[in-house]
Amino acid sequence: MEVTPETRLDKVNGSGKRERGRGRPRADTRDSLDEASLLRTAFRMFATYGYEAATMRGMAREIGVSHNLLNVRFGKKSELWKASVEWRLSEAAREVEIAFDPARLPEEQLRDLVRRFCRWAIINSDIVAISQQEGRAASWRLIYLTERFTLPFQRRLQDLLTHVSSRTRLRPIGSAALLALLVHGVGSYFSLTPLYEGLLPDPPLEGSGKPGLEERADTMAEFLLAGLFSD
Repeated sequence: MEVTPETRLDKVNGSGKRERGRGRPRADTRDSLDEASLLRTAFRMFATYGYEAATMRGMAREIGVSHNLLNVRFGKKSELWKASVEWRLSEAAREVEIAFDPARLPEEQLRDLVRRFCRWAIINSDIVAISQQEGRAASWRLIYLTERFTLPFQRRLQDLLTHVSSRTRLRPIGSAALLALLVHGVGSYFSLTPLYEGLLPDPPLEGSGKPGLEERADTMAEFLLAGLFSD
């Protein structure tokens, strides 16, 4: 059997028994590899360093697997990027999509959506970061993010805004502008922690002492809602 540099994850010793090559994982590592851990690490590195600077070799070191294993599994970096984005954004969307509950009034859906999104920003700073990374220039990755995730969500948000405005007074704002306020306004507050830690601290909320992150997110949500609903 021909053994190539791409496929050799072990070697044959003098007795004919297979043993692990130095510094290499077992050939069956890919069967037991935690898929979620792999994709989470890949997504975090893409979000932190950007697509060009994040390397599959660096990710392999971070995860503790062979570089060749990632090549065998995903073929190339673009496929790993897509897989990690698909996994991470699909996972994160569930908490917000609950707000689109047809059993409730449109106004209630919109209020719940804004509140959920503000709390969503606390634990999804990596998604805010990758949207900032990819939003700077046109690329196949920006098209993928936009068509696969952003546009479908924006269309649902736009339909909801239209529905609410037909029933009650709503200050005119487009769905793109509202998304920018939520993702890159509220989202940046929680994702750019070193920046905001260097500024004057926000005063404590009335009667609450020093607020936690969720209380701060709720305050920002109520501020946005007060601007949306003209009453």
